[in-house]
Amino acid sequence: MAGVLDLFRMDGRVVLVTGAGSGLGAAFALATAEAGADVACVDLVLDAAEATAREIRALGRRAISVKADVSQEVDVVSMVRATVEELGGLDVAFANAGIAEPTQPLIESSLESWKRMIDVDLTSVYLTAREAAKVMIPRRKGKIVNTASIYGLVANFRPGRGRGYAAAKAGVVNLTRSLAIELAAYNIQVNAIAPTFTRTNIAGGMLRGETEESRQYLAEIAERTPIGRVGTPDEFKGVAVFLASSASDLMTGHTVAVDGGYLAW
Repeated sequence: MAGVLDLFRMDGRVVLVTGAGSGLGAAFALATAEAGADVACVDLVLDAAEATAREIRALGRRAISVKADVSQEVDVVSMVRATVEELGGLDVAFANAGIAEPTQPLIESSLESWKRMIDVDLTSVYLTAREAAKVMIPRRKGKIVNTASIYGLVANFRPGRGRGYAAAKAGVVNLTRSLAIELAAYNIQVNAIAPTFTRTNIAGGMLRGETEESRQYLAEIAERTPIGRVGTPDEFKGVAVFLASSASDLMTGHTVAVDGGYLAW
């Protein structure tokens, strides 16, 4: 009988990660590679995707880099095709790529900005899941892991910030439930991760603490978070491997909040 740690091994599996050039996407890609998987690193910036792919190859795993704008249907179709052709299949898809809009009063906001948020943060998840399912359904096995947000579950505490982001991420939460029900018959599990504030490049680097404004924002977040700080990408590696591996085979349709206790208050 296999030991419990064997449930988390991903040897021989092929993983695709969007937004793999930095932040959470890079952490997801590296985590699954460390667990034994081969990885397609997808990013809008090819050099960033290739940097992550090089780290994975240094671990002794296969990796490719793919340039794609995940809000564009043709790019999503191409990235899945490249994964299957170059790595031999697709077992796990992380729909992770995302953006955040600038702070702006509602009456000054633009429809163009709103549509861009929905396209990148929600429509891309649908497209990634759709194309991944085309590969997984005939095999009757697979995992889809979407990146939601705590702001898919509660509103932003700063008025004027993140209304489109919150709407898109709430859509990801319920899309995850809907996909889980639809794909359960094919032994495909669909779950999501809802990260707390994390030190990444999103929102122009506001969570990196490199300016006085961003340090004030981090201080406000710390006051509202029970553990008193924001997260780092590496702190999401464990949940990523859990949801991508056999360890979560009985789990589908859930959004796992990794939030330092933020939602407990």
